Amino acid sequence: MQRPGRRVLALAAAVVGGIVALPPPMAAFAAESFPDLSAVVAKVAPAVVAIETIATTPEGRMYFSGSGFIIEPSGIIVTNKHVIKGADEITVDVPHFPPLKAKPIYVSERIDLALLKVAAGTPLPVVKLGNSDTVKIGDRIALIGNPLGIGESVSEGVVSALNRDIRETPYDNFIQTDAALNHGNSGGVMINPAGQVVGISTGLYSSPGNTGSIGLGFAMPINDAKFIINQFLKTGKVRGGWVGVDAQRMTPQLAAGFGMKEPIGAVVSYVDPKGPAAGKILIGDVVLKVGDQDASDTRAVARLIAQQVTGAALPVVLLRDGVEKTIMVPVGEMYNDPKRAMAMLGRMPEGSMMSATPSDPGMTLAAITDENRAKFGLQPDQTGVLVTTVTPSSAAAQEKIAPGDVILAVRGQTVTTPEDVQAALKTIAAHDMHYAAMLVHAARGTHWVTLPIQSDR
Repeated sequence: MQRPGRRVLALAAAVVGGIVALPPPMAAFAAESFPDLSAVVAKVAPAVVAIETIATTPEGRMYFSGSGFIIEPSGIIVTNKHVIKGADEITVDVPHFPPLKAKPIYVSERIDLALLKVAAGTPLPVVKLGNSDTVKIGDRIALIGNPLGIGESVSEGVVSALNRDIRETPYDNFIQTDAALNHGNSGGVMINPAGQVVGISTGLYSSPGNTGSIGLGFAMPINDAKFIINQFLKTGKVRGGWVGVDAQRMTPQLAAGFGMKEPIGAVVSYVDPKGPAAGKILIGDVVLKVGDQDASDTRAVARLIAQQVTGAALPVVLLRDGVEKTIMVPVGEMYNDPKRAMAMLGRMPEGSMMSATPSDPGMTLAAITDENRAKFGLQPDQTGVLVTTVTPSSAAAQEKIAPGDVILAVRGQTVTTPEDVQAALKTIAAHDMHYAAMLVHAARGTHWVTLPIQSDR
């Protein structure tokens, strides 16, 4: 079955290159919310910077561009992590200043955020940070950034949607806008009519063959960034709440894979054996509520936990074997790991919907041997069934299963051999369950995958 409206997500940093002439943007309705947009921009723009990086790639040294904004007169700049990923050199262009060399002073492991430092020898202008919780669908906003590396530019539009999940982090809560947002805008500002920063331009959706703006741009809410920024400015470190549990929303497909009548809550995919929730929450538990937050919104739950004070206790309502329970879970402390912070980001484009079969699951499976442990970098105590290859465009590929992943269980049943997996898939296909719920250990963590499945015919 072919999915309509195939779309591609791109992070909005830009490779410096050619310029395509475009018609001038329409300015309709600008007067209704920005009585004097030029005056507002004039106050904010001096603190919005262009960022140019040089990175060594397999194709040679490449030049990339992005944006940022100054939050401290001493020269601290906020940008997206992907703007500086892999950079050998970082140069910042502050309006009315010569180019300044920059160095990263903080890179977030968990969200697309980084802080840079420049030494200008004099206090720099700064932006005013607003409150993104007050942003509403339909609000007028403006973007300031460095699209396509051509220099500081302004675009205007509306807030199209809130709390968008673009599958970048467990905390995604993006503001969607129709304002023109192109590669190079990453790290730039989204401002309200008062000239306050309410978001950080981060990514865009484009149709196949089109890498430019089609009116689907995304900005990180500034409140999500302020939680990190404020901690770092006060202490030089960033700590967040942690309970040691990963869970994912119970979709209709996943509910079917578990034999549930309706999708409710979120199913637990991993419990850290040394984490605060160890022995309290179990893999396969269905979490209904964390504090006052509905667990179906797993991203909101992740943000709630991250902002808790260490030592606090959160009430967790869950279903276990069909029985509802309330468990108090202590909140531990989570540190940012700078060694992992520059990990690759991104996701597969969506394509046609494929199904696996027991005889052709779209991946090659193997037992975990000493040779495979060494080849795929597996831990000495890793158990399960190893994925060695994945067929391009297969159901397994579309579910982001990759070589080196390890299948731990299929529909709650532990697997240790490729034959175990095939037998489980045969049972699921024979009962027309349509989806196989598989617990997979991957580089991005342990999580449940719903593999579309049909019988061999």
